[in-house]
Amino acid sequence: MRLCDPAPDPEDKRDPLTRRRGIDNFEAFMRFLAPIGRAAVDETARNGERVFAAIGCTACHVPSLTTGPSSHPAFNRQPVPLFSDLLLHDVGTGDGIRQGAAEPEEIRTPALWGLRLRRPLLHDGSAATTEDAIRRHHNEAELAQRGFDQLSPADRAALSAFLRSL
Repeated sequence: MRLCDPAPDPEDKRDPLTRRRGIDNFEAFMRFLAPIGRAAVDETARNGERVFAAIGCTACHVPSLTTGPSSHPAFNRQPVPLFSDLLLHDVGTGDGIRQGAAEPEEIRTPALWGLRLRRPLLHDGSAATTEDAIRRHHNEAELAQRGFDQLSPADRAALSAFLRSL
């Protein structure tokens, strides 16, 4: 065991000057990371955002939430454009495993910010494209999925441009 962990315990000592531990510094680093910014938004992407709302995607993928009160101004009542309600929903892609408050078929609505940088999609990596992921939506997201299926080619292209901007 000594070969695996040669440092004597406790390893997370407080810095004598700052009184902070390594984990405190890591927590501050993570807290102050900026969210992933949007890519360029052109008229097509703006039209796609309207399509996104019109077919009902914003029922769960809420464009922006506001943080609660905080003594730190960087966090006090700030808009967060994450495109999620952070709630549990049954959209037909659950894994059948009950976890905490989540029923076996429920998943927490993922934030869509940074979507253009992620693949594969869905919690289990089963969707290769955003279109695959949208087509897998059922149950509580059935209306949005049907709305997607009925889009004109131009509206579908606009929606795709919007999703690529996230």
